[in-house]
Formats: sequence, C-alpha cells, structure tokens
Amino acid sequence: MKLRSLSIVIAVTMLSGCAGLMHGQDTEKFNTYMSAGDFAGASQFALEKSGYNPEEKTVDDLLWAIEAGATLSYAGQFEKSISLLDASESMMKKEDQESLVNDASEVGLSMLGNDAMMAYEQTQYDGVMANSIKAWSFAFNNEHGDARVEWNRAEERQRRAAEYFAKQIKEQKDAEEGEETSEYVAKSVQSEETKKLLAKNGVTLEQWQPYKGYVNPYTTYSYGLNLLVNGKSKSDFQKAEDAFKRVYGLSQSKSVAEDIKLATSLRQGKKNAADGMVWVIFENGQSVVKEEFRIDLPVFLLSDDVSYTGIALPRLKERELAHKHIQIDGVKTETIADMDKIIGAEFEKQYPMILTREITRTVLKTVAQKQAMDSNEILGNLLAVAQVATTNADTRSFSSLPKEFQTTRLKKSGNSVKLKAGTHEILVELDTNAKRHIVYVKAISPLVAPTVRVINI
Repeated sequence: MKLRSLSIVIAVTMLSGCAGLMHGQDTEKFNTYMSAGDFAGASQFALEKSGYNPEEKTVDDLLWAIEAGATLSYAGQFEKSISLLDASESMMKKEDQESLVNDASEVGLSMLGNDAMMAYEQTQYDGVMANSIKAWSFAFNNEHGDARVEWNRAEERQRRAAEYFAKQIKEQKDAEEGEETSEYVAKSVQSEETKKLLAKNGVTLEQWQPYKGYVNPYTTYSYGLNLLVNGKSKSDFQKAEDAFKRVYGLSQSKSVAEDIKLATSLRQGKKNAADGMVWVIFENGQSVVKEEFRIDLPVFLLSDDVSYTGIALPRLKERELAHKHIQIDGVKTETIADMDKIIGAEFEKQYPMILTREITRTVLKTVAQKQAMDSNEILGNLLAVAQVATTNADTRSFSSLPKEFQTTRLKKSGNSVKLKAGTHEILVELDTNAKRHIVYVKAISPLVAPTVRVINI
C-alpha cells in the first residue's frame, strides 16, 4: 500500500513540476515575441501550443487558443483569428457545462500537486475579450453583421459576470463544509499575520476595484460605436446612446460625451450627423501578468498549534504603457478602460479561493509527511522532497491584452490624418468614398512602431 501511495505521489510530483516549468518557459518565449511587436511570431507559437485542428475546428489548450486568436487578429490574419476564437468559445462552453463531479475530481487531484495541474479555467474577462476581439476581426473584414452578433454576445457575458462571482463564492463555501481541515484552514486564511505577510509581498486584495457591474468599458464602447456607425434604425441609435452613457459614467471621457450627443442626433433623425467623422481606438501597452512568489505563512496543522510553512502563490506584475497618449491631427486620445483594473479586480475576487486551496494542500501534504515519517523515515523523506517539488503557483493568464484602451474622435479635414505616437509619425489614408472611419491603433512599447488599421464605412 505504501509503495502504491509513493508511486502516486512521485507521478503527481513529476506532472505538476513539469507543468509549471514548461508553461513558464513557453510564456517567456511568447512574451518575447509580443514585446518585440512580432505578432506573426507570437501567433504562430501560440497556434502550435493550442493544438488547433483546422479540420475539426477544435483546440486542446484553451489559454493558448485565445492567445493565438488574439495575436492572429493583431497580425491581420482575421479569418484564422475568428476560427481560433470560435474553437475557444466552444471549449469555454464545454468547461462551463462540466459536471461538479469532474470539477471536484480535478481539484482533488490537484491537492497532491498544485493549481497548475488543473485545466485552465477561463476568467470572465477572457470570454468578454475573446468575443470583443472576434467582433473587431469581423469588422476589419467588413463583416459588420457578424461583428454585431459578437458584440451582443460580449455584452451578455458582462451581464452574467456578477452572477458568476456570487455563484463561485457559494460553491467554494459548500466545497469547504464538512472537511476536517476547514476549521484550521480558515484560521490560516483569516489570520491578521497572513494578511500582513501578504501585504508585504504586494497582495492586499484592495488594490483593484471593479468597474460598476463588472463592466468592461472598452467592450461596451465598441458595442455602441458599432451601432452608431452602422445603425439603421432609431432603436440602434438608442442602444448606442445608452452604451455611451454607461461608458461615460465609468470614464467621464469628454470624447464619449460627444458620442452621446451624436447618437442622440441620429436617433432624432439627423441622418448625416456622423458624416466625415473619424474615431480612433488605441490599445496601449501590455496588461498585468501573474508571477510567483514564495512566502512562509502561519498554518494550523489540525490543531491550534501554528507552524510557519513555505507556500507558493501568484501575484500581479504590472507592465508599462507604450505611450501616455497618441495624437491624431493634434487631437489627443484619452483613457476609457483600464484593462489592469479589470484583470486585477477579478483576480482579487478569486484570491481567497486560491489561498484556501494552497493552504489546504499544504496542511494535507505536511500531515501526510509527518505521519509517513513516524512509520517509515525513507517514505517520509521522499514525501518531503515531493512537497517541495510540487510547491508552485499557477501563473497562467491571458497575457497578450493591452494595459488600457483610449479613444478620441474628430472631423476629418481631408483624405488622411496624421498619427503621432512618441517618436513615430504615420500618415493614415482614408477612403474618399467612405463617410465614416475608424482608425484602430495598437502599440506595445515606445520602441516599436504602432500597427494601424482603418475601417471605412
């Protein structure tokens, strides 16, 4: 029995250790492509890691699939991006419908290793951004009807976000009830010493506050803009006006305030009110990512006796903006959505559960090690080695997103506009036959020239 248990522990140790190491190496290589603005290289790397089957339209790895979908769009491969994001969404739906029994089994196995052993579980912003990127890919291909479908899906995902968090917290509490370790795990999680030690390591659970209603203003603004420039009815313009009002309430953007007035004019029947307008959307910099840190936290080992034990946890690491703003014909962009805020708020909502799982597995591993040591010193020592080897944090996240989104608008004075981003100046040509234009700009860093795409309507 002991040999069988030892074999299981060794197998789990190898799996969990390798999982964390390989993902870390792959992410580092992927981020190297991204930081250089090599979206083609990043997308090809992510595509290979995703296990995409073009014939069956399926993927094996959800995170790499959404990374591939995003970076393919950045690289201008819109049809392929849409295919990857379609496959990703199918996998998300499958994960959402997964039975609680399967979830419990996966979490149970991870207790022998770490969270990185579990299948990647999409965040709420993963789904919202996947639909948003897909919508823009359709728009870049002038498939505005399909883009509208995706905006509707993204908005629906946002409406479900608050319900999701309430349900997640309840499920976590239900899962903990009846566990022998729950009383002592709760003591560790809730202790003032734990909070102080986490704060010293940059984890306060109060740094990031969500936008009201867990809204992503970028998605809601994009939804409204699509209706504004492509709308055909009073109802379309009313929906655009309502979307802009939500975004203005969150951002206080002067540009969005002008969009509200324009949507009102169109709703009131002024059909040519938007003619000659140019809107600019600017994806700025790179979003926060997760990194591992190790810390000794107070752990109660099935008694009131406290022991300080080393555990590994994730925390967020900020990355830089590419530019404070950009200018289009001298008009500056302004921030409407902080992606770091959106990611951070959801991460902090999940953190108590991450911490609870990590302390639970630490208690279980430590107790098992001590019990084994009492009966068999060799087995106890091997379990001690296994505990060290499996102490890794899950640092997987959708890392190819921008740090923030900015926008502005202006009336065109000719058939081109001049974009200025730091030291980069780009003349952007506009279709003379089009009445409205969207200039979409993405900048990774001040050293890399931004990519620019134009939608002429």
